[in-house]
Amino acid sequence: MQFKIPKTYSDLTLGQLMMLNTEIDPAKRVAYCTDTSKEDLRKMPAKEIAKADEHLMKIKEEETGRHFKTITLDGNEYGFITDWSEFSLGEWIDIEEYCKDFWGNAHKILAVLYRKLHRSQGEAYTIKPYTAKEDAEVFKQLSASVFGGSMVFFFTSRRRLLNTLQQSLVEVARKTINSANDGGGTPCSTPLQMRSYSKLTRLRSWVQRLFFRTLHFSKT
Repeated sequence: MQFKIPKTYSDLTLGQLMMLNTEIDPAKRVAYCTDTSKEDLRKMPAKEIAKADEHLMKIKEEETGRHFKTITLDGNEYGFITDWSEFSLGEWIDIEEYCKDFWGNAHKILAVLYRKLHRSQGEAYTIKPYTAKEDAEVFKQLSASVFGGSMVFFFTSRRRLLNTLQQSLVEVARKTINSANDGGGTPCSTPLQMRSYSKLTRLRSWVQRLFFRTLHFSKT
């Protein structure tokens, strides 16, 4: 019996890449990556399974990446987030949580970064708002190289993302202080200013830690 096995890194799907990075059982890795049933796998020579697993683990390390602004999965078009100023607090929180188990949640990370198109005209497009209820499973079909390209783009954009979030936080702090000033004409107290500044500083530090932690997980 012969099975179809991915030949290169680009032939791997994200689901297969996740399996290769999380599963310790060689037989399970081979079964998943070749779409072979457990029953059929048991009939094969052990040396063939070992050879297939060795090949899979080798091409897993031959990483390549190509970033696409739009992709098509199951007949639906998805677009990579275009406006970082619209990256909501909920998206930040979910990204941080998913990155605690990077390879276990890789498809969920993509479900935050790629969303169904709302409108498109030429190369310009808008995406649907994030709801945290997106179908993440569909992204397991995506090519591993496309996932790699998306992660590289995301990580190398972190300075822009940090600046965007910092500006947003400054605006939040400013509105908080102005709101306090409008309360009966009483000037904003120094303690309130200090608390707002402290929260802003902690959030900035949190975002910076998030990106460094995410980058670390992506390399391990």
